[in-house]
Order: sequence, then structure tokens, then C-alpha cells
Amino acid sequence: MNIGTWNVRSLFWSGALKVLPNELSSLDFDIVALQETQLESGIQKFDNFTLFNSRSGGKKHEFGRGFYVRGEFLKYFKDFKILNERICYLRLKAEWFSCTLINVQAPTNEKM
Repeated sequence: MNIGTWNVRSLFWSGALKVLPNELSSLDFDIVALQETQLESGIQKFDNFTLFNSRSGGKKHEFGRGFYVRGEFLKYFKDFKILNERICYLRLKAEWFSCTLINVQAPTNEKM
């Protein structure tokens, strides 16, 4: 299982959700923590992957973090929780234990 992280800078533009699995498959990633997705909160299932996403309310498309999970790894999915506008986590079950992947988006110095 290959796990990574990527600041995608936006998945809101047209065609972005088609590019995402192609890029991550070519890099051989199975689960990726994504930052700045700029999509609505929720779980979206596609042909070969599922996108778990959290974003704070408002009409502006900004922030957002989530997880890309390749299809065959959904069998390990246990839970997805949004803790606040900058933190979410994905729990995975294994044979002997559970694993929690935490995705945190910290503000840059210019945003503080």
C-alpha cells in the first residue's frame, strides 16, 4: 500500500477529477491525503476511486482537504471524520489493528 500527500490547489475546475486518478495511478499511489481540494464535503464514488472530502461552508471555493482512495483499498475503509475546517481523518482496518491517517491543512505565514 503506497500512501502520499498532495496539495492539488483545486479540484473544482472542469476535468480535474479525471486527471487526478491518472496522475496518482502513474505514480502508483493507493491512498493520498489531498489539500486545497475546493470541493463540497462528502464522499464521492467514481469508477476506480473514492474521494472523501471536507470543506468549510460558504459560497467561495477555498480550502478543503480529503483523501483519495483507490478502489481496491476501500475494503480497508472504516471511518471518515471531519474535525474542523482544517483537520479530517480516515480510519483503516487491518487484520490485527486499525490505522488512522490524519490530514491537516495549516495556514501559511501570509494568511496568519
